[in-house]
Amino acid sequence: MKKTLFVASLCLASTGLAIGLYPASLSAKTPLVVQQPASDLSVPAIDSKRPQVELVNPGVEPRQQLRLKPSLGVKQTTTMIVKMEMEVSTAGRSTNVNKVPTMLLTINTQATKIDANGDIHYDFSYANADIAADTPNLPTAALDSMRSAVKKLVGLKGSFIMDSQGGNKGGSFTLPAEADNNFKQMVQNMSKSLHQLASPLPAEAVGKGAKWRISFPSNAGGMNVNQTAIYELIGLQDGVATLKTSVEQQANPQNLTLPQLPAGSTMAIKSFVSQGQGEVIMRLDQLMPVRSVVSINSNSEMTIKVAGNPKELTMKTKMLMEMTLDSK
Repeated sequence: MKKTLFVASLCLASTGLAIGLYPASLSAKTPLVVQQPASDLSVPAIDSKRPQVELVNPGVEPRQQLRLKPSLGVKQTTTMIVKMEMEVSTAGRSTNVNKVPTMLLTINTQATKIDANGDIHYDFSYANADIAADTPNLPTAALDSMRSAVKKLVGLKGSFIMDSQGGNKGGSFTLPAEADNNFKQMVQNMSKSLHQLASPLPAEAVGKGAKWRISFPSNAGGMNVNQTAIYELIGLQDGVATLKTSVEQQANPQNLTLPQLPAGSTMAIKSFVSQGQGEVIMRLDQLMPVRSVVSINSNSEMTIKVAGNPKELTMKTKMLMEMTLDSK
């Protein structure tokens, strides 16, 4: 049972990025701040470098600058579904493919102000968070543990500012009063990651067939990752843009600290490579995409030392994650 819970905690940690970062997954010029309900929560200094955006192909005429201008005061409700399968091998022995319970998230966003320079002030909050009972082989204790962790997102809210190209210029989280230390640590990791993820629009005017590349380092759940994303504009009509996306991620060997690990346990990444692709339909007068579908495959190798056991465990993981987002 303890091993099952341990693996389940790793699965939950691996999906933490998808759970926590999407509402504001844009680059920032200035650090994000976590509003502190308790004095034991601190935010480390972070590097606020903007991602490098390179226009590869401007596309065909007619061209226009893609700029966001959401309607003020209109609440947008987004449903996010995260599905994941994981295959783990330890000591050269492969296990069966483990299906992680599907995560169901509901997020509310609302633009509250647009400055003269186009900067957008907006609020977001998690209205609902749960997991589906679609893994009958998972022990009830593990399922309950994961559900309890995910449900802590309900009540987490924030206020942020982005420019009209989608670059995040700062903001803050407000934690629920009952937030425990593990949750505070997760939000700290989110605060370090939010400004580093990016999907900014190019500065130049573009038309159908345009491509741009975004390269930047990011921090995913405490792991430093080098990421390159390519966007292709496959459709643009009446303020609705359709994009094809592809992404590659790579991490160098490093130690990893996760609040989900058992006390006294340590983890080190030996290798991590990830590739993904997807499609996004976005309205320029909305904060969140109308629809987004992305699939990511990753392979990693890590070493784990469990408290009380002097033997180091080598774990190789293959993971498939599919994320679907719909807004109304």
